Amino acid sequence: MKEPIEFTTEHIADNSAKEDFIFRDFLSTKEPYESLYKNNPWMAPPDFRKPLEWGTGGYWDTTVARKHEYWKKFDLPEATKDIHQMRRDFKQWGFCLIEDAMSYEQCRAFRERVLDQGEGEKLAGVAQPTPTGQYVNTLINKGDIFGKCIEQDPSAVQAGPLIEQLMNETLGKGWICHSFLSNGADPGGYPQGMHIDQGPLLPWITEEAPALVNTMYIPQDIDEQNGGTLLIPGSHRILIDAGSGGAIGELPPTINLEAKAGTIMIFDGRLLHGTGVNRTNERRIVATMSNVKAWMRTQENWVLSVAPDVLENASDKLLHRMGLQAVTYGATVEGFGLGASGRIGDRWGSIKQFRIANDQGSYCRVRQLSKESLPEEFEKPYTLRTAMKSTRDKTSR
Repeated sequence: MKEPIEFTTEHIADNSAKEDFIFRDFLSTKEPYESLYKNNPWMAPPDFRKPLEWGTGGYWDTTVARKHEYWKKFDLPEATKDIHQMRRDFKQWGFCLIEDAMSYEQCRAFRERVLDQGEGEKLAGVAQPTPTGQYVNTLINKGDIFGKCIEQDPSAVQAGPLIEQLMNETLGKGWICHSFLSNGADPGGYPQGMHIDQGPLLPWITEEAPALVNTMYIPQDIDEQNGGTLLIPGSHRILIDAGSGGAIGELPPTINLEAKAGTIMIFDGRLLHGTGVNRTNERRIVATMSNVKAWMRTQENWVLSVAPDVLENASDKLLHRMGLQAVTYGATVEGFGLGASGRIGDRWGSIKQFRIANDQGSYCRVRQLSKESLPEEFEKPYTLRTAMKSTRDKTSR
């Protein structure tokens, strides 16, 4: 029986002019970023192929709030132990600062473990550099302290119960950890582009409450010199006021976050922010744990449940539909997929190889490493290293 003509690809294409697309006007707005850059040209990211320029008014060329000509007159959030003040700061400015959220010993253990892991990953050939600095991904596998942070265990983060309460209030009980990685700002690096972490929802902007909330662990003093996080206080409200798919007008300037070691910043997923520029000689370490509402994942866990023979014979399109195509905001494996386009067939986001290695019993995860690790630890057949190398080789052909 011949298929009805209305179901043929040719007929569908002939009757699918772009102006007829459902929600075309809304989904094609490219907002808020299109108007953001148009009305705020100083927000354009730098050219990573050229030396970073200063004195040109770029968003990275700023300072901390108390020194900033625009922001020093505002009563911006300061580190506090008062949960009521934190609630007020979070709603008004999009972030709050928890004073002494980590003890001196907790900071020391956290920072040393991240730095040592970073050095070990370099020696093992699995380091993941970015224009801002080295990232250490999948912290859950790289030290007991990190799992305890995800649990908000007071033995690793003494403000854990308070953080848990604020997460429950913003995301609802049952929230889950979206990712947990260390964001390094290395000497001589570039600033990260200003962005919102709730970006996957765009052009929708949730109005009343965020769908993603970040917990940033700050185990060392940070400021405008060593790459304190760039942010625009209150920018979450500007996006909310613009509404879903709405345009953004002129923005207030950025500041560098200034915080003492042990501070934890909780910030709204709609707040414009980015890694700052490190102008010192030492690496700056913070770690960001993103948290989302419990439903924000596929109902079927395809990556685990799809049968090996189905996986082996799956087309690029089917792999993509089942979530085995990573994109920066989702499905990355040990950091592999960060920066991927998310499009069908993008080798830099294909996590099929990790699942196959797991099925074969050969998946070798990057675990705790150190510059003092034995040579055999560096030489293990890490699946991540294999995936990175094979992808480079295929894309260079």
